[in-house]
Amino acid sequence: MPDIVVDYELLNQVAQKARTLKGQVEQARNGKHDYSSAEVGYGVATAIRSYYTTWKSSFKRSEEKLEKLGSLYEGVARGWADWDFRLAGEASKQEASLAADLYTTQKDIWDKWQEQVAKGNVDPNDPHAPKPPEGDRPTTWTTSDGHGNSTTTTYEYGPDGKPTKITTEIRTSSGMTSKDVTNYHADGTYDSSATDVYGNVTTTNGTSNTTESGDTKTTKDDFTSVTKDTEGKESTTKGTSDSVYNTTTGHRDTTTTYTTDGYDDDGNPEKVKGTSTTSADLNGNEVVTTIEVKEDGSGTKKVVTNGRTEEWTSDSADDNSGWTKKSDDD
Repeated sequence: MPDIVVDYELLNQVAQKARTLKGQVEQARNGKHDYSSAEVGYGVATAIRSYYTTWKSSFKRSEEKLEKLGSLYEGVARGWADWDFRLAGEASKQEASLAADLYTTQKDIWDKWQEQVAKGNVDPNDPHAPKPPEGDRPTTWTTSDGHGNSTTTTYEYGPDGKPTKITTEIRTSSGMTSKDVTNYHADGTYDSSATDVYGNVTTTNGTSNTTESGDTKTTKDDFTSVTKDTEGKESTTKGTSDSVYNTTTGHRDTTTTYTTDGYDDDGNPEKVKGTSTTSADLNGNEVVTTIEVKEDGSGTKKVVTNGRTEEWTSDSADDNSGWTKKSDDD
């Protein structure tokens, strides 16, 4: 089955043009229609008044249809963009995190080697000596398609070289955006604010603790997130994330478990329990598996492999069984 390709930028542009045309129709309908013969000539004034009287209702209906058309295209565009933005944002942050960790690891190895050189314990000309990291500590990672669409992740560091602020922003040529900012504090706590393509805002507060053993760095996060949508409804997610990073290979495995108290598509209160596992390496390979289970045991499984998504549903998702591909149900 071929992949579906949706140009959500084009859809968003069509939505904007539909609303522009609606404004023009509205302006024509509400504009000046009562002209004198001296202004437009004999007989023309009557024709203009007659025209707008006859077509006034049609203009109004056209405005309503153009507004609905704009909303439809905008909704589809933002839906696909939201899905794409999530993948692009996570990929950018993953790339930045791996690159930042790699630089830190290389610098630590180089600094320790130099300490041994200073003490005379090693040969400074050893051909197998470690190499210093190339260039300055990385701060910005940007991916652009050359058409005005870009994803940028920026790191700010403290005196100890650890990140104190991470910002990821996605922009498209037609004006769709998403942005999240995370601040890390010396006591191990952090806070973040993220605005998605719809304008929904999620604020998160958590505690992060990292331990190291050999070439393994383990980080444990406990977090609480509150999302407020554009209509004022709030949902709360509480969870724990465990991440294991191999400083030698650059491989990272992360498992997150969480519970969300929010609303379903019909606006009814709903509680969902989720588990997400991520495996990523320095070559850009990434697999994310997410299982979400509702209170009745049903739910969904989503697997994203290097940007390609497959999704299943099940009435026994709590047992991780009975999965049926979503495409098979359509």
